[in-house]
Amino acid sequence: MRKTTSILLILVLFLSACQTDKDLKGTWIGEYSKSENGTNAFPERNLLTFKNNKCYSKGSKYDYGTELRESKNMYFSNDIIFNEDYSEDNPLEYYEIVKVESDSLVIKIPNNEFQHVYRKLPETKKHNQKIDFIGKKFFWKNRKFQDTIYFKTDSTLVRKSNKNPNYNTSSWERINFNGYDILFIDGDVPYLIEKQNGKTINLRTFHKTDIEHTMTELE
Repeated sequence: MRKTTSILLILVLFLSACQTDKDLKGTWIGEYSKSENGTNAFPERNLLTFKNNKCYSKGSKYDYGTELRESKNMYFSNDIIFNEDYSEDNPLEYYEIVKVESDSLVIKIPNNEFQHVYRKLPETKKHNQKIDFIGKKFFWKNRKFQDTIYFKTDSTLVRKSNKNPNYNTSSWERINFNGYDILFIDGDVPYLIEKQNGKTINLRTFHKTDIEHTMTELE
């Protein structure tokens, strides 16, 4: 009887691990990190891909760094561990999976109140277009605001909002991760660049709800 119970327990754990692997598989874009009481929230400028029982990650150079990071094997584990052979110059990066659903993932650092929220990216949102930003000015619009944005250099932009008429200079960067075209802007959530139609570029963010953005090039 005891042996049968042990076998059943192992089987349940195995099936649970397989289901978790299936739910995690794919690429996830950072949404925000927040304290457990929800009083503090910050943009999560990072991406994760789960495949072959490992996690691969890449982020903003100002947060997680743009070099591709690879976790240790995650067999029968809900832990994501980067830099297992850590050092003072290359510290341990360790997360626990708190919750995974069909379109959302929550992870946290052990003994830390902040939770990191991610959203799953559809495979259909990859593109192979050549979309240029540098040296161009755009009229940026979504359901919440209208801005004028000028990508002055490959790392600096100037932005003017209808709510704030003063021009603000900020930094930006762009990465390709697992076929997804991602725009990072300082102090903001990541933007997924979806496609370009003529002079209009379509983007999307995932802060609590999906927000569609259009950037139309100005002469």
